[in-house]
Amino acid sequence: MGFLTVLGYVMTFNEYKEHINCYKKAGLLQFQNLFKRYKDIKINKENLHWGEEIEYHLYSFREEENLVLISADCSGLLEKYNELTEGGEKFDFKMLPEFGNWMIEATPLIPYGAYDKAENLLCCV
Repeated sequence: MGFLTVLGYVMTFNEYKEHINCYKKAGLLQFQNLFKRYKDIKINKENLHWGEEIEYHLYSFREEENLVLISADCSGLLEKYNELTEGGEKFDFKMLPEFGNWMIEATPLIPYGAYDKAENLLCCV
C-alpha cells in the first residue's frame, strides 16, 4: 500500500475526497501495528507517574459478519465496575466516562507520589 506525501497545504474536500480510502487504510494499518506491538504489555502501577491515565475505547465484535462496531455502553460498564472489588477492597484507581459514552478513562484514586497538598508540588528557589 502506498502512502500519500503531505505537501503542506490545505486541501478542499473535493481535492481530498479521492484520497479518503488511502487515509483510512493507513490509519487502520497504523492502529493494527500499534495494537499488535503493545497488546501484551502490562504496566505495574509503581511505574506510572503523576497525570498518567489510560483511556479505553469500547467496541463490539461481530465475527460472523467480520464487523467491528463502537459500543456506547460506558455507563453500563461503569455501574458493573463500581460493584467490583479486588480481594474485598475497592481498586486504587477510578474509572470515569470519557467522550461519547464509548470511551472510559482510568486514573489513580490518589495521585502517584501521594502529594496531599498542592504546595508540595511547587519548588521554591
